[in-house]
Amino acid sequence: MSIVKTVSPAPPQEAEASPIRLGMIVSARFSVSGFARQWAHCHLLANYLGRYVSANEGDPERHATMLSTFVNELLEIVYRNHAGDGQIELTFRKKNGRVLLQATVPISESQRMFYRMAVQLVGQPDLKTWYRARLEDPAEGEDTMLGLLELVAVYGCNVAMTENAGESRVTLSLHLPEFDDMGEV
Repeated sequence: MSIVKTVSPAPPQEAEASPIRLGMIVSARFSVSGFARQWAHCHLLANYLGRYVSANEGDPERHATMLSTFVNELLEIVYRNHAGDGQIELTFRKKNGRVLLQATVPISESQRMFYRMAVQLVGQPDLKTWYRARLEDPAEGEDTMLGLLELVAVYGCNVAMTENAGESRVTLSLHLPEFDDMGEV
């Protein structure tokens, strides 16, 4: 004797509309101590991530070169401004044809102030003029953030910072320009 069991197929589930998964390209996580100890190899990490993210672009070599430059600048800022322990996370996503690079960094309170100041300086009304003046005569404490400001003033990146109360980490979001529209840099 057999019993036939009728099973109704489950309705198809809609894909989770998680903003984290939208356009995910690659993510990397590494320890602060390992990052600081292997700082001399930073350019290799930047080049690897730049090539990985650029693999499917129309001009992958140009895209990878530009992206590697941006990642390298961001890593240099992170190297100079991170807490003594914890994890650094880099996440690359693509939205509307543009790459979004997010760096989540463990920080101390003084480093939190540094990142706040850097993001605030990006909002200068005439950032390019201000940036050129600071290149020649950086004010105390601003020289370490000139790389980030260069990405905004020269390359047209957008920078934002996210911090949650009570957490000792910040997330820098760097919206990169469309490389095809940049022309020769």
